[in-house]
Amino acid sequence: MATVIFKPTEACNARCIYCDVVHKKPRSPATMPLRTLELFFERVNEFLAEKPLEHMEIVWHGGEPLLLGRDYFMKAIHFQRTHCAGTSDRIHHNIQSNLTLFSKEYADIFRSLGVRSLGTSYDPMPGVRGLGSKRDTNAYNRKFLDAIALAEEEGFNWGLIYVVTKLSLPRPLEIFHFLSNLSRKGAFTFNPVLLYGNDERKIGHLRITPEEYASFLGEIFPVWWRDREYFCQIDPFHTLTQTLLDDRRALMCADSGTCARSHLNVSSDGGISQCGRAADWGLLDYGSIFDKSFSRVFADPQKELLLERNTILPQTDCSGCRFWDICHGGCPLDSWSATGSFFHKSEWCLAKKSFIEKYFEPTVGAAAGATEHLQTQQPCAPVDKHSDTELLRSAEHSDTASLHDARHPDTACLQGAKQSDTVRPHGAKHSDTARPHVPDHRESVDYTWINPIGGLGDTLMISGVLKLVSEKDPSRKFNLVARTKYGPLLEGHPAIERIGHPRPGARFLSTNYWDEEDYGRPGSRAFQLLARMFGLEPPIEERLYVPGEFSVDPVLLRAIPWKRRNILFCQGSDSPRKQMPIEKWEKLAGLPAGRKIGIVQAGNRNDVYIRGTYSLLGLTSPRHLISMLDRFDAVVTGDNFIMHAAHLRGVPAVVLWGPTDHRVYGYSGHIHHQAEIKCGQPGGCIGPGAGDVYRTRCPEGVAHCMNTFDPEIIFNSIADLLKR
Repeated sequence: MATVIFKPTEACNARCIYCDVVHKKPRSPATMPLRTLELFFERVNEFLAEKPLEHMEIVWHGGEPLLLGRDYFMKAIHFQRTHCAGTSDRIHHNIQSNLTLFSKEYADIFRSLGVRSLGTSYDPMPGVRGLGSKRDTNAYNRKFLDAIALAEEEGFNWGLIYVVTKLSLPRPLEIFHFLSNLSRKGAFTFNPVLLYGNDERKIGHLRITPEEYASFLGEIFPVWWRDREYFCQIDPFHTLTQTLLDDRRALMCADSGTCARSHLNVSSDGGISQCGRAADWGLLDYGSIFDKSFSRVFADPQKELLLERNTILPQTDCSGCRFWDICHGGCPLDSWSATGSFFHKSEWCLAKKSFIEKYFEPTVGAAAGATEHLQTQQPCAPVDKHSDTELLRSAEHSDTASLHDARHPDTACLQGAKQSDTVRPHGAKHSDTARPHVPDHRESVDYTWINPIGGLGDTLMISGVLKLVSEKDPSRKFNLVARTKYGPLLEGHPAIERIGHPRPGARFLSTNYWDEEDYGRPGSRAFQLLARMFGLEPPIEERLYVPGEFSVDPVLLRAIPWKRRNILFCQGSDSPRKQMPIEKWEKLAGLPAGRKIGIVQAGNRNDVYIRGTYSLLGLTSPRHLISMLDRFDAVVTGDNFIMHAAHLRGVPAVVLWGPTDHRVYGYSGHIHHQAEIKCGQPGGCIGPGAGDVYRTRCPEGVAHCMNTFDPEIIFNSIADLLKR
């Protein structure tokens, strides 16, 4: 895919301290005239008509593109419809904006352009980013935070870039946690500040060295690595993990060695250069759209000069470097900035090498069984075409300091890098990153792999769907990625051929039903969405299934003080937002006093004990708990694993709902209490795009929806079940 960094204006309402546009003499005209805008779309159509298999990504950049105004964007839409009637299906728009001018009006325009995700950049520290000539940070922050809230409300994803400066170095973890909480799914990227031709007296104090940048990342990486399943796609960590451990080429343009074949920049005066940074720094000028087609630009001899680096550097600066295959000497513009030549490696190669050797490899190698296990295990849940990697595609150098077009590795040809290529560091032995793959005789059949995401309740639903798949077609098999939480429940499943670790290039089937378009709509049941993902035709029978026989520890059964009637309480959940306050549980436990009703509590060892119950906390495995459920007359629980397990075993249940909806997850045989929600999120706060809040406490405090339940009303429902 050809990528055009499109800068129709250099005007900006902000004065970010490190921005190249702010510090250079503005072009004339500062905003692209409409005749030039029309010619731009004529050139786009000309290029795509000449190359019928090519696509083009247009990244609106600046300056601040939202200063162009609604009418300007509407003219662009008109010109595309007029001049690109036969090629518009191969044109894709993205945008990079500070978002401080974002409004519902722009939301409608972006949808018309097909934009589904917004790229931005941010820094919470005062004096770095700000509005107006005085760089008003407070005003900037207010408008930015309002804008991202509106973007989410309007259905847009968004991702950001954080530029690491000298001011950032004392606070790496503080900055990391701030940004992780700010972004909906924790997706952002760190880039070093890049200064070229700026007044050192004004901003030289921001400059960092490659060693400082590596140390900054090194402070954060062990924290990210430990909980990467939750932080997920944060770069450069996520990209390096894919590249070094998963044998999946995921190179940004600066590291690809092939950016000459894919990128060009068009500025407000119609001038063409290599990329946004090249335009800002006055390098690699290819002429103008007034006298050159894009095809002629891609054939420019200066582009061949950039490609020649791939022949020269392995014999000179990069000779013998084991990281050549994942770096290619870095960005050629960095080489020019430091040496005045394109035929040297970037100074930031040292940062990458230092980070990998001092922090990445020791941290990964220290993990128990990490080397073999992590070569193949995906560090995050499988992502779909609208994932957060795609959110950052539209960001490119310039004032955001070099994201270099980070594309989703599953949906784009990353700067010409084939996914089948091996990307282990050049010259490295297997022991440098991962043990060699040991073939298994069962791998002769190329079964699709399932890498389940979600909790144990989701696993029960997946198991039930797989059982229906197996009954429909006994020959249809899957492999299961070995993960401690799921294996014990799925061992011996008729649809599972093997549980282990996939080899590079294996096929995966996503179980991420949260991102299905129907999710959350009334009547769109989670089980049915999963069934559709596995090729079944909903609606189907919602059956839960666990392979093998159930057996209960007789010693444990004898220890429980059974009464005439027995109720199981399960208060816990991985999400604090799904939990009713412990005080209400304790009041509920006291209501059956004198009625010969025994109450047992089960759950994890670290769940809060409910006084007045007999505790089995931490004493049962999921399979053991499923096995003993039919010994109880009723279950009282929230939206958790036990809710699904009660349905599996046919045990009546009273289920408490708040952040999630019983119409999506609940079962008809249960009694459902849906909390009254007054926080402005009537559909519940847990759902698509809200993974960052799942393990956090509700900010509403005593107004938390799960605090609105009346224990006496819940007890009346329990009494109704017992009467049945």
